[in-house]
Amino acid sequence: DIVALSQNITFGYEGTDFAELAIHKGPSTTDVDARIIYLTFNNTPFAVFDNEHSVFQQFLADTTMNANETFHLSGAADTDASTAVGVLTLTDIEFSVDTSIAGLQGLDTKPATVSDLDVNHGYTDYLLIKVQTELYNPSNLTIGTGDVSFELQFQGTTIGSALISNAIIVPGSANYSTDVHYQPQGSAVPIGEQLLENYLQGIDSDTTILGTTSTTPIESLQLALSEIKLSPVVIPALHQNLITSASLTFPTDIVKTGVAETSFTLSNPFTASINILEVSAVVTYNDLTLGKINQVSLNLDAPGHTNVTSPTLPF
Repeated sequence: DIVALSQNITFGYEGTDFAELAIHKGPSTTDVDARIIYLTFNNTPFAVFDNEHSVFQQFLADTTMNANETFHLSGAADTDASTAVGVLTLTDIEFSVDTSIAGLQGLDTKPATVSDLDVNHGYTDYLLIKVQTELYNPSNLTIGTGDVSFELQFQGTTIGSALISNAIIVPGSANYSTDVHYQPQGSAVPIGEQLLENYLQGIDSDTTILGTTSTTPIESLQLALSEIKLSPVVIPALHQNLITSASLTFPTDIVKTGVAETSFTLSNPFTASINILEVSAVVTYNDLTLGKINQVSLNLDAPGHTNVTSPTLPF
């Protein structure tokens, strides 16, 4: 019956020893019949050897992307054993054994899902969109990645980034608050605009979240996170109209002027304000075009989560 245990464990991967774990003596429990010792330890540094950082990074990358990874444990243990004649201290019990650990499988065994989308604020160089991203971690590893920034792609083109502050990826399914910086540039602008048009017009969009070597500032995790590719990540459409109603009034002199009057109500579902700068519209009735609104300039401001009615516009 092992009641206390300390051990120095050297970790090896693909034939190279790369780190050491020095576990100070602490209490343990033993299932004597099954010959299994259970122990827990906290705040023990996983000390990577100075000249083996690349091996450690590759181990983390393989563990991140694969279902299982095998590595080697060797070292020596000191134990306190409860016996019929009292507690005996047994020292320098050497061991050398292979073991395996379940990997994260690229966080892609279940599709990542996006919910609670909110256009939050417009800045001079990007549009801030806040979402909840649900990720599934099939392993029993909890990994702190710091502040991470993934590329956001649509139709194979980068249109911005997805940022998670102080990300801690836990086992199983969990929601992570994500700041999307919508920031298409150059030739990506029309593709980014297509994504926004899809969203407003009730069309879901398949996007890709892609890791790079600059995704995390933590050097040992950069290779691992650069191999993350989540696809498709569906951006759910906004299934409501921004323009919720419109009115059309024909004055008594319509035959002479050919000009009627119209106005509309805008319902803003976002935290960010919406500013209407110009309106163009075609009015139809039973597939017959009655007329149109010709690029009328106006300055209509709808603060977040409000309804506003436009001034009268000439039709």
